[in-house]
Amino acid sequence: MYTIVTEPENVARHAREYQVLLAWFTRRQHELGLDQMNGGDPMDPHHPYNQAFDALCKEAELHWRQERNYWPSPLQLSHAFFQMEDPIRPDNLTA
Repeated sequence: MYTIVTEPENVARHAREYQVLLAWFTRRQHELGLDQMNGGDPMDPHHPYNQAFDALCKEAELHWRQERNYWPSPLQLSHAFFQMEDPIRPDNLTA
């Protein structure tokens, strides 16, 4: 099984997997109508969007492990669900 933990230096693979993960969450949220839900309290744990978080993350993790031989980290899953930037990218720090 391939993970960020087993091969942290393979940044390109993790970046590709993350982009596919983003697209997968976008598609699944659209299929479930979650992308149509505007308004409401984003901190409300009973809002359907927030209720779907655990189930979709588990579905994505299973799919990635079985179909892609990749185990996404919890950070990758949560960032992809909320359509955030890739959490595992190299730092380009300059002094």
